Amino acid sequence: RSAGYPVPGRLLAPASLRTASQPSRGTPTTIMLPRSLLLLSLASADAFAAARPHLGLPPRPAARPVHVLRGGGAALQASLAGALAGGMALPTATGIAAACGTLCYIRQAYIFSLSYGLSMLGIGGAVLLAAPAPRSPLLAAHAGLVAAYGARLFAFLLWRQKFQPAYDGEARLKPLDKTPRLQRTPILLSTALFYSLLASPLLFHLQAAPLAGASAAVAGVSAAGAAVAAAGLVYEAVADQQKSRFKMALRAGGAKDRLYMGGLYAQSRHANYLGELVFWTGSFLAGAPSIAAAAGLPLWARALRLVAASLGLAGIFFIMTSATKRLEGKQREKYGAEAEYAEYHASTNALLPKF
Repeated sequence: RSAGYPVPGRLLAPASLRTASQPSRGTPTTIMLPRSLLLLSLASADAFAAARPHLGLPPRPAARPVHVLRGGGAALQASLAGALAGGMALPTATGIAAACGTLCYIRQAYIFSLSYGLSMLGIGGAVLLAAPAPRSPLLAAHAGLVAAYGARLFAFLLWRQKFQPAYDGEARLKPLDKTPRLQRTPILLSTALFYSLLASPLLFHLQAAPLAGASAAVAGVSAAGAAVAAAGLVYEAVADQQKSRFKMALRAGGAKDRLYMGGLYAQSRHANYLGELVFWTGSFLAGAPSIAAAAGLPLWARALRLVAASLGLAGIFFIMTSATKRLEGKQREKYGAEAEYAEYHASTNALLPKF
């Protein structure tokens, strides 16, 4: 763990997926997921698509290019459509996340920060590109939100790391390079798998779109999930900006570091964590109809999809709630003797807002 290795048979993941570039959010931890469940989740991604011919179901129609990019964009779109709609959906998403995760060879901590954002931007963008025409509005909204989440996170962390005044990001990250570069490959691959599980409801949404034959209530669940995800995205973005600007003002004025207690943090002590949990809960709900009510999907395939999507959601809840507990302990140790902190702690909740 101290060297940054995944324990065999377990998945090493961050206490906060932005831990390394925001040290106040906690330190890496391990999610103990049996290897068999990880292998099962890989199979669940595509069991239905691979079994179509044996189930007597019609083949999925070939995707038509959404747009043609210069230099072979149509071929890329067709390749992505075939991979994400067929038996290689989760492995393809894992590959996208692994490619984005190669930033860890520059700085080990990037796998949990910049690479996290890039992975979601890449997976969301790939689904948008692969979606067959006419594109389902609900699918487009779901994929757009995942891509926007990744783009926002990547841009925010890059800005803070490289361009935020008086923030020495390199000095914070360099001590975390504890593992030789080539030996970072196991954590790169295991984290990429986790990111694909986290985004798996979107992959299943693509495979089931446009939910033909589904009732209005079922479609409403997907729409409600997209709305929840959008709210979580905005909430987290606002929380990150509020806290960062407060810290910038302290550094600019030469003041000592203080705990931010305003804005969204006036009701939730870890509002950014809450926004992240709300976003991924919404993404899970947006993809739920593709698990529960997709036309022609056999029960065993639904169960396998549910395992994969649940692993991703449970994983992010475990990571963020564990990070919250650790950060709570650090804040008590640092500010516990101050009357202002005691009052703040009594008037707020760790995650859920207290009004």
